[in-house]
Parts: sequence; structure tokens; C-alpha cells
Amino acid sequence: MTLASLTHEEREVVRRAMQASLIYIGAGFSARMGLEESHMVRLLEAWPQLDDSDEGSAVYLAVNNALNDLLHGVGISDKQALESVGVNRAEMQRVYKKWATGHGRSSTGVC
Repeated sequence: MTLASLTHEEREVVRRAMQASLIYIGAGFSARMGLEESHMVRLLEAWPQLDDSDEGSAVYLAVNNALNDLLHGVGISDKQALESVGVNRAEMQRVYKKWATGHGRSSTGVC
């Protein structure tokens, strides 16, 4: 399942998580995300014209690693999630799992 297969609301969670990664991850962004901050900015500027179907692509990494790091890496609180992503952590996790399962993965996490 690609981003295009998610609902508009679910895609918005992903977009906002990608944006939030630029705020919360900070130092070591490129090591944690697998791409430079400037590349994440360019992906967000291209939104919604992104293709995450290739699991080796920067788009795939950006989606996976933003959600993974915000939930399990640097981690954000429910309050921070609501403020920056617009949903609580449980909803972020649900969207992340739906996206990952759609890509044939049995679990979420670092690629």
C-alpha cells in the first residue's frame, strides 16, 4: 500500500510526521533518518506528488523513519503529537502499521 492508498486524513498524519521530524529529531538527523534535512524539506515541498512504492527510495525512508523515530526513537508525548501531527500517538501508530502492512511488512521499525 502506498501513500496514495491511505485516506486523505492518514496521508496528512504522514505529512505532518515528516514535518515534525525536522523539529524533534535535531542533531544526527541524517544518521537517524537516512537522508539529509534538506532532502526532507524538498520531499515536503513536492507533497503530495510522492511515490513511496520503491522500498529503497528516499520517500519510503522518509515516511518510515519519521514515524518510527517519533514513536520509538526520540519519541514524542501525546501532547507533542497532537500539537505537531494532529493526532495522538496511538493514531500515529495505527497509520504507521497500516502503511507498513500495506508494504508487506509484518512489523514497523527501522528498515
